[in-house]
Amino acid sequence: MEKAIKYRNPICTQTIKNIRDPFIIPENGIYYLTGTIPPYWDGKSEGVKLWKSRDLLNWEEIGFILHRSAANENSWFRDFWWAPEIHKKNGKFYLTVNCRNDGLEIGQNPLIAVSDRIDGEYTLLNADEPLFTKEKYESGKVILPDGNDANLFTDTDGKTYITCCSWDGIFLYEINLETAEIIGEPTMVVLPSEDGWDTKIEGQFIFLHNNKYYCFYSSFTRSYEVGISTADNIRGPWKKDPSNPIITPNGVEGLIHSGHNCAFKDYSGNYLTAYHITLEGRENEQLLAIDKFDFDEKGNVKTHAPTLSEQTL
Repeated sequence: MEKAIKYRNPICTQTIKNIRDPFIIPENGIYYLTGTIPPYWDGKSEGVKLWKSRDLLNWEEIGFILHRSAANENSWFRDFWWAPEIHKKNGKFYLTVNCRNDGLEIGQNPLIAVSDRIDGEYTLLNADEPLFTKEKYESGKVILPDGNDANLFTDTDGKTYITCCSWDGIFLYEINLETAEIIGEPTMVVLPSEDGWDTKIEGQFIFLHNNKYYCFYSSFTRSYEVGISTADNIRGPWKKDPSNPIITPNGVEGLIHSGHNCAFKDYSGNYLTAYHITLEGRENEQLLAIDKFDFDEKGNVKTHAPTLSEQTL
């Protein structure tokens, strides 16, 4: 961006009125946005939509890049299309979205698809079988009976990892993206606390800065808040930041929730986080918010998020 732009959260336009779990990826001078679209809770979400913008504030809807019509009554991924993300590796775009089929008693799982273009068409990679099932769990093949809010991360050595959350915590597996197959044993990244602000955790996102790994994660124990777990190696040990939560609606007048974030660098070099918020009097809407963050000399994340006052990008 060539000049500073002033704005206020939430970022509401005619094309984005209601979105949860926002995910933004910069690509070829453009920002692309996806996220959970309504209806949220009855399982009838229509699929994954994509938007694009040159300034992060004015968004143009591209449309569906993966539609629910790809599933049928017997598909394990028929319902609840939540928290989509797009990850680029070796010139290809890998889409993850979290689905399930209650009729088949299959819990939430990552559906993975691939395309040569960020806006599609996407080919499903694991339509025949979810990554996590009760059968795999009971046989000891995986540590999770199901897995939600998938986040992909490719390390500096080229290995790709997938993190998923469950009631037991947030766990990381190496994954072969081309075949959508889990590799090896899992690593624990975040465990829920027993009596703190984060007894129920989800919405993780891994970010690398100066050879240090940061896992942003959200909790809905009290409202909706964001914390961080850090490590010097992707395989841990991971440690929660003592300043958690780093993003909380507490003390921000008119704000109820602020969570499920992603982190990225804009074209001006700023570190930004996108997350969704809920405002008093607008409880039926989930709204897009974007704020800056940075790192101090010790590598600690510093941010003024969440904000409702005037900000500058």
